[in-house]
Formats: sequence, structure tokens, C-alpha cells
Amino acid sequence: MTNTVVQNFAANVCLATGSSPIMSMNGKEAGDLAKLGGALVINMGTVTSDTLDAYVAGMKAYNEAGNPVLLDPVGGGATSLRRQTIQTLLRAGFFSVIKGNEGEIGAVAGTTDVQQRGVDSGPSFSTAAQKIAMVRSLAETQRCVVLMTGATDYLSDGDRTLSISNGSHWLGRITGSGCALGSVIASYVALHRSDKLVATVAALLHYEIAAERAEKLCHGPGSFIPAFLDQLYLLGTEIRDGKYDNIGYDARIEWL
Repeated sequence: MTNTVVQNFAANVCLATGSSPIMSMNGKEAGDLAKLGGALVINMGTVTSDTLDAYVAGMKAYNEAGNPVLLDPVGGGATSLRRQTIQTLLRAGFFSVIKGNEGEIGAVAGTTDVQQRGVDSGPSFSTAAQKIAMVRSLAETQRCVVLMTGATDYLSDGDRTLSISNGSHWLGRITGSGCALGSVIASYVALHRSDKLVATVAALLHYEIAAERAEKLCHGPGSFIPAFLDQLYLLGTEIRDGKYDNIGYDARIEWL
């Protein structure tokens, strides 16, 4: 259940990373889709009263089936409607992963002073220690994995916390890069349910290392998109075939 702005790009990213997307916004078919054993992404980018009803129906269906649900509270700190939507969803069921930028994670936690401009965060005045504390506290409260994206990403499941500093500046220059990341994380968590934090880390590294590779091949945001899709596919193929052995060199991870 992703927003209408990014459906095509998110679907192509899913295909490039080996998953099989269906872009359904109809809560009435959520029960049938939940039986397929995948994961649900709830992306608030184009929230309306109708889509909110679909989100709640989908969340309940996937919770009942025991399947992962990822919340991407796009623009969550921008308007009172979006903040209310977040609270409605938090009361409606359980999330496996909550991902967003600093403003969005702060809106979920109810502790942010960052004002969002649309889906983007405004200037951050938080220290690294404050960001770490926020993701760890929210993960403990919601009993799920929390990912705060940015130049440095911060992740926690309440017990383990780490940062990742991979990625490309071009990701911030194209529409839907964060939304598509949510779909990749959801597919990884659907496959590796025993440790959602490890699955999230693996998805994030796949995504951001592919972006780094694509950056070396592109000339701007227009050429970055096809290069990125190619590198997502090629890196995934290398991993699957056991031909990728640079993870220790490429991954910039710090346990906190």
C-alpha cells in the first residue's frame, strides 16, 4: 500500500531485488493477499480517509496472518492530519519495522522539533546521540525495528543499535528513493523473520551499496535511476551466486 507518486519506481526496485510486488490499495482484498505469505508496506505519502481505512484493514489482516508489516510515515511531521493518521495506525495493530527520516521518526515518537517541508525534513538540530536515543526508545516502546534514514542511518530493535553510512547523494535527488527502500526492507524481513534487525541491515546495505555503484556510472539524477536499477539487480545476483565478497570492505557499519 504505497503512495501513487512512487508505485512504478517502487515496483521496479522490487523486481530488481528479486521480490514480487502487488500495488493494492483495496483493504477488501488484504485478507487474501496476507495468505500469500509476504509482507505489507503501509506508505502514507498520499493518505486520504479512504486509504486510511485500507491501511487499517491491511494491517489487521497481515497481523492476523503473522506476516510482517512496515510503516513508512511519509511526511508524518508535515500536517496535523498525518500526525493523527500515525496515531490511528499505532493503535490499530503491530508493526515489524518503522522507517523514515528524522522528521518522520520524530513524528511517530512524538518528540521532534524538526518541521517537515512536504516529505522532506527541515534542518536537523539533533546530535548523533539524540538520534540514537530516539530510535532505541521508539524501538523499545513499539517492540519493533526502527530505522531513521539520513546521511548516516540509525537502526535499533531496542536491544541492539547501529549506524550505517553507505549510500549516494543522488538518492536524495530522485522521487521515491526512500519509499522504494521500504519495499526492499519489507521483502527481506518477509524472508528472514527470525531476526528483523539483521534483515533490515541486509536490505539497507543491498540498497545503498548498489546506489554507490550507480553513482560512479551516472551523470545526474536522470541517468542515476536506470544505473541504480541495474546495480540493484547485479549486486543481488552476485550475492545469490556467492560472487560478492567485499561486504567487509564496502559496508560502513558501527555498532553503538
